[in-house]
Amino acid sequence: MLSRLPLLLSLSIMSACATYNTGRVPVSTSSPTVQRETPAVSGGQRSQPSVSPAQENVPPEPVPESSREPATPASTLMVSVDDAIAAGDLERAAAISERALRISPRDAYLWYRLADIRYQQGQYTNAEGFARRAQSFAGDDRNLSQDINLLLSRISQASR
Repeated sequence: MLSRLPLLLSLSIMSACATYNTGRVPVSTSSPTVQRETPAVSGGQRSQPSVSPAQENVPPEPVPESSREPATPASTLMVSVDDAIAAGDLERAAAISERALRISPRDAYLWYRLADIRYQQGQYTNAEGFARRAQSFAGDDRNLSQDINLLLSRISQASR
């Protein structure tokens, strides 16, 4: 029994080291193009998030270091997507998004991001299909579902 104690301690230390924050930026689960206020509850009613045209294409704010989650391969790629969008290279952003989707094909947020990129490119049919796929994987994520519905509404208006 005592001979197993050093083994258990070393495994515990290695496990802690493996889960240590790498400092990479995780993929945010909120919309990259829509900044929203936290719903306030007053008198039993929730306030509706307001989106002004100036806020529509605002990139997400950086996540504070203390609240970052460990990076995944797909979330690391999404940082590259943000960089490509910031540089105005939407085709590169779409290609990187598709690569992330090959890693995590059931990730609703990744489908949403690809749909948003295709919307920005004016590819409304593709954008709608990707948004509907995102919707099918969104599950109980109300914020993401709301973002997807807003995108579908914008796609519908733009394709008229």
